[in-house]
Amino acid sequence: METHFRNMKFLNKRNFMILGLVVLIGIFLGSTALTKQITIKDGNKAVKLEVLFSSVADAIQKSNLVLGDYDQVSYPLDDKVKDGMIIQIKRAHPVNVYADQKEIQVMTAHEKVKDILKEHKIKIGKNDKVQPDLSESIGINETIKIARVTEKIVEQQEVVPFENVVKYNQKLDHGKVNVMQKGENGQKEVKYKIIYEDDIEISKELIQEQIIVSPKNEIVEKGAAIYVATSRGSISAKNAIQMTSTAYDASYASTGKHPGHPYHGITSSGTRVRPGVVAVDPKVIPLGTKLYIKALDGSGDYGFATAEDTGGAIKGNKIDLYFESPKDTKRYGRRKVLVYILK
Repeated sequence: METHFRNMKFLNKRNFMILGLVVLIGIFLGSTALTKQITIKDGNKAVKLEVLFSSVADAIQKSNLVLGDYDQVSYPLDDKVKDGMIIQIKRAHPVNVYADQKEIQVMTAHEKVKDILKEHKIKIGKNDKVQPDLSESIGINETIKIARVTEKIVEQQEVVPFENVVKYNQKLDHGKVNVMQKGENGQKEVKYKIIYEDDIEISKELIQEQIIVSPKNEIVEKGAAIYVATSRGSISAKNAIQMTSTAYDASYASTGKHPGHPYHGITSSGTRVRPGVVAVDPKVIPLGTKLYIKALDGSGDYGFATAEDTGGAIKGNKIDLYFESPKDTKRYGRRKVLVYILK
């Protein structure tokens, strides 16, 4: 009986040893089956790992790779790894951001401008200007520029200046002035829409205007009567024009017509040339106008004249004075004169 008991005890001990060995083998085989082979790529570097019941974060930690705050991983860190998984790490790089009139440097693994600004909680107003555009990409150490655009409505009062109204009086001597009504400024309320970029005004638009006090125009009466002093005394004129004068005569050299030509010595008005006849541009002085030609160089005046002729070279403020002698024509040359338009 004792021998049988010892045999049973020996058999139980051996069975337990066999069972333990089987369990160890099972655990080993099970763990081998549950092991996952993965690859972690960090730029040009690739790390191959075998992990068991591991998350993406655990796998990266096991690889001895350190993640920065703004580095990106191709899978969520709490995901469970799968056999054959390739985990990509995208490292953050520096980008400059100029906003609110100061520049900061941020780290990001994003490329799109909008993603970088969102990541760093940099808000963009609906009117703000961003360069490059939000949809564009930006590289390492490049700068995103943000111009803060604001709009203000400004109300203020402004002066409305009076106007000067001039009335010419032909009965009042030239140069005399009478103030008939003194001018007074008015006042108005205005409303502007002003646009600023980073506190610098870039546009100002008037959107409303209301006259509070109307201006009172200043009315001035000016003498328009012109008098020219002649050997016959002072004569009234309607106007005076400064002109360049030349001289001509009835010779072929001046007119291109020889004596005997049917129109030799005949003016454009059909009259015969004589002292006191002048050629003008009819657009400036109508033919038939009575004139007085006053010298401005200190020489003697040509005197009274009548616009009866024209000439191919007489255009604008030019006048051609008739002399009977070719010698007088040559001697006269070219001079500045004041041509009075007589009444």
